[in-house]
Amino acid sequence: MKKELTKYGFVQEIFSSFQGEGASLSGSCYGLRQIFIRLAGCPLALGVCGTKGCVWCDSPKAQTLEPKFILVEKEAGGQEFYKIENPISVAQLVAIVDNLRTSDLHSVSLTGGEPLLQIDFAAELVNELKKKGYLLYLETAYTEDLLGLKRISNKIDYACVDIKDRSAQSAKDWKKLAEQELKMCKILQKSGVKVFAKVVISNKSTEEDFHYISSMCGKYQIPLVIQPVTPKKGLELKSPTWNKIKSFTEIAGEYLPPENIGLSVQVHKLINIL
Repeated sequence: MKKELTKYGFVQEIFSSFQGEGASLSGSCYGLRQIFIRLAGCPLALGVCGTKGCVWCDSPKAQTLEPKFILVEKEAGGQEFYKIENPISVAQLVAIVDNLRTSDLHSVSLTGGEPLLQIDFAAELVNELKKKGYLLYLETAYTEDLLGLKRISNKIDYACVDIKDRSAQSAKDWKKLAEQELKMCKILQKSGVKVFAKVVISNKSTEEDFHYISSMCGKYQIPLVIQPVTPKKGLELKSPTWNKIKSFTEIAGEYLPPENIGLSVQVHKLINIL
C-alpha cells in the first residue's frame, strides 16, 4: 500500500550550511546559517513549460521526482552523509532537523528541485517546523498551484522567487513563466513574507528582457537580486561581462529604489562548501 504523501514525501538531501545566494536586501538570508531541506522533483524539468528546465541548473539530481535514497548529513557542517530510504515522514524529517540544529542557526531553507511540487507534504512539514519555533526560508521558482502556495505562505518568514529570463531556456513562453513567478511574489508579499526576486543572468541575457522583469518587480516593489550565472563544464552560457552587470543594475534602478537592488554570487561555490 502506497504511503500517504501528506505525511510522507521525497527528499534529495538534508544538510547544514550557510546561505550562499542573495544580497543585503529585505528577505535575503545571505550569509546566515541554515539547515537545507532539498525536496525532490522540479516541474520545469518535467516539461510543464515545454522544455527540460533551466540549462544552468546547479542541482540536477534534485530534478528526479522519486529518488530512492536521501543523503543526510551526519553532523551539522561535517559534509559527511549517510543514506536513508525515501519517502520520509514529516516526523522523521523534523527529528533530523532537530539533530542538525546549532547555536548559530538562523532558519530552515526549503529548496529543491521545487519545494512547492509536493505541496501537501510541504504544508504538513511547514506546520510542524513552525510548531518547533523555526524560522522558514522558501526558495521557489514555479508552481501552477497558487492556492497551494497560499496554504503555506502565512507560515513562511523569508522567500526567494527565481524569475527566469529567456536565456535560462526553462519555458517556451518565458514571459508567461515570469508572470506566474511574479504572481507568486505577490502572494508571498501579501501574506507578510519578506520576499525578493532573483534573476540569473548570462552572456545571452538581453537588456530588453531585463527591462521587462525589472518593470514587473518595480510595479509591486519586489526587491530584485541579479546573479551572474556560475559557469560549469558543458554549459554554453558564460558569465556576463562587468559592463553588462552594471548596465543591468542601472536598468533595475529605473524601476526600483537602490536599496531594493542587489548583486549576488554563489559564494558557497567559490569557497567550496555545500
